[in-house]
Amino acid sequence: MAFFTAASKSDFQHQLQAALAQHISEQALPQVALFAEQFFGIISLDELTQRRLSDLAGCTLSAWRLLERFEHAHPQVRVYNPDYERHGWQSTHTAVEVLHHDLPFLVDSVRTELNRRGYSIHTLQTTVLSVRRGANGELLELLPKGATGENVLQESLMYLEIDRCASASELNVLARELEQVLGEVRVAVEDFAPMKARLHDLLASIDANESNTDAEEKVEIKVFLQWLVDNHFTFLGYEEFEVRTDANGGQLVYDESSFLGLTRLLRPGLSHEDLHIEDYAVKYLQEPVLLSFAKAAHPSRVHRPAYPDYVSIRQIDASGKVIKECRFMGLYTSSVYGESVRQIPYIRRKVAEVERRSGFDAKAHLGKELAQVVEVLPRDDLFQTPVDELFATVMSIVQIQERNKIRVFLRKDPYGRFCYCLAYVPRDVYSTEVRQKIQQVLMDRLKASDCEFWTFFSESVLARVQLILRVDPKINLDIDVAQLENEVIQACRSWKDDYASLVVESFGEAQGTNVLADFPKGFPAGYRERFAAHSAVVDMQHMLSLSETNPLVMSFYQPLAGDRQQLHCKLYHADTPLALSDVLPILENLGLRVLGEFPYRLHHANGREFWIHDFAFTYGEGLSLDIQQLNDTLQDAFVHIVRGDAENDAFNRLVLTAGLP
Repeated sequence: MAFFTAASKSDFQHQLQAALAQHISEQALPQVALFAEQFFGIISLDELTQRRLSDLAGCTLSAWRLLERFEHAHPQVRVYNPDYERHGWQSTHTAVEVLHHDLPFLVDSVRTELNRRGYSIHTLQTTVLSVRRGANGELLELLPKGATGENVLQESLMYLEIDRCASASELNVLARELEQVLGEVRVAVEDFAPMKARLHDLLASIDANESNTDAEEKVEIKVFLQWLVDNHFTFLGYEEFEVRTDANGGQLVYDESSFLGLTRLLRPGLSHEDLHIEDYAVKYLQEPVLLSFAKAAHPSRVHRPAYPDYVSIRQIDASGKVIKECRFMGLYTSSVYGESVRQIPYIRRKVAEVERRSGFDAKAHLGKELAQVVEVLPRDDLFQTPVDELFATVMSIVQIQERNKIRVFLRKDPYGRFCYCLAYVPRDVYSTEVRQKIQQVLMDRLKASDCEFWTFFSESVLARVQLILRVDPKINLDIDVAQLENEVIQACRSWKDDYASLVVESFGEAQGTNVLADFPKGFPAGYRERFAAHSAVVDMQHMLSLSETNPLVMSFYQPLAGDRQQLHCKLYHADTPLALSDVLPILENLGLRVLGEFPYRLHHANGREFWIHDFAFTYGEGLSLDIQQLNDTLQDAFVHIVRGDAENDAFNRLVLTAGLP
């Protein structure tokens, strides 16, 4: 429903200007009208007409008042529930207004924080304004969009409408959290240049590093560091630390003067427990490796909600002892995830070494298969996994050879904070439910507190799920990966999987494979909900026994959890379903009271249809029925009656009561 109509955005602006004129002076109107034009610049006309014109005028004036006075040292954040009495306009949502001097990542970071806190965003308007201000931050002039010049400031204005906050306390908490996020954006952006300068300093010192790294690898490391600077890495923080050990274990000792970016906010005030590291982390940090990679412990609130990456340069003395670690924190830019692994410095050396060790001809099938595997591997695995482990993983993936089987590969973060899992699942089996089962098994076995996942599809018959699980570094997990993989396989087994296995087991591999091919769609969903796979195999055996001389098969059974006075009977028939009006009188004259019927249709590959009719019925009190007797005598009587060889009358009760044939 449209609350007003407008022929164009220009027409809308004219109507909005008329509405604004009722609330502001004629002198202020041109500036406010210019602001409104920029404020609603990218919003579609269809979206605008879904709101009242008076409310659009109200939110425009509210944002304008935010703009009237602003000191860049103190960004403005306003979170409120608009209502007519207090604000002169209303909305069913909570309004969020943010004014900040223009910086990268502002919009992404605000949106990320709102999503992290579970708020749906219903409206998002952003614009960069060119303004002139007085000495006290008062607005002197709003300029046309993109204007530059002396004393012209660029300011970012965000207006959002989100799920309504229920209380004043919730409004205040949200405003405070958004202010903290903006503070994190500021320090990351302010220190961007110093962080790049520090990286250049480290790059220049690589040759002087006394590690036993060979000259060729040092060259590649320098190329990699330069590659990071060339718009492949968003620098968020930098720090330097030493690792010290005593009787209580390992401890990180930070050089506080080294902090840049987010580390200025995150590191001060850490407790002794926060700085403690487990023995395996100490061992990792003391390895005389010049370049290393890891993940930060907490998701970023700047730019995008991913766990930041660590890129570390270790300073190593002549004896091979690590003196200090110089660590950058940041996010790889999106181009890295689409760039060929053969173009990424340092990774390309790992890939080349894996290919060399494989011994595969690059032009042969296996060589091409290996090349494809490494090309689509998650970049995290390529950066963080040592060559030996990477080679073993890649070769195992290649050996899957497009087979329809589930495989699980597990890798633990050197700090013990994460476990990384790659699960390969047949595409025709993969579903959200299957992914959830995999995730649940992993979280239970690894005692994980959180999990992120990404699913990857390609031309392969296998889908790949990448999972990053947050684990407690204090818990020493001794995981048998083969056993874990088996648990995942069992958890992911479907009814169809069990049925296929049982068919092959029951009929033999050759005939069982033919049976599965003859009924490619298998049993319908309604059947699978009521019966186990074992029952389906028995029913298939009965259906396959149908012939011209044996057109109808009957099987009586009593469910284990059923009423003792209640039985079930399955009728098997080909080509056409049995008419209920024909079957009911026969069963009733046999002394059975039918309670319900469930028909199931199966499709043969040749186009024929097969039917299973499952009847539930009771019989008279005091009558003791033997299932085997029913299957022997009652089936014979039923078939004769259906064929017309016997009358369908009340005397048929004697088959049950007197056991007459």
